[in-house]
Amino acid sequence: MIIWLDYLAQWSFSDWKNCLVSFLHQEIYVPKCLGNFFTEKFPTSAYPEDFQVYPIWRRATIQIIRDLASKTDKIIIVPMTIFKKEYYQEIIEQGLSEDIYVQHYILVADKNTILSRLNNRTQENNNWALKHLDHCLRVFGDQISGQKINTDS
Repeated sequence: MIIWLDYLAQWSFSDWKNCLVSFLHQEIYVPKCLGNFFTEKFPTSAYPEDFQVYPIWRRATIQIIRDLASKTDKIIIVPMTIFKKEYYQEIIEQGLSEDIYVQHYILVADKNTILSRLNNRTQENNNWALKHLDHCLRVFGDQISGQKINTDS
């Protein structure tokens, strides 16, 4: 089973990731780490602004999760914001859900709450979240399906 968490700017990523894994005693795969590798190692002239645009990242993410699922009986937690409907469909609906149970949760909050959380972050670069906030709120509202969990309080 895969638990996919879309978490745009909900908490400091490293803080809640460590807490979640220790609390649930499960496996975790962070596709952003592979994306960051592409961003750091590929020339900017050949690499899109956002690694999710890169088809090899999407294919590798599917393959890595499938490989992990075949090698463990534990639930695999995937904390990653997928910001385009077509990428969600490619990765989760077509790439994984055909034969792996994927439970997709979207952590939602009011825009002002998210902006406040972003402003309180000190260890992370918030450029991506700020740039994509309005788009993510829109697609999570009515284009990308998943169980929504309100985190305003």
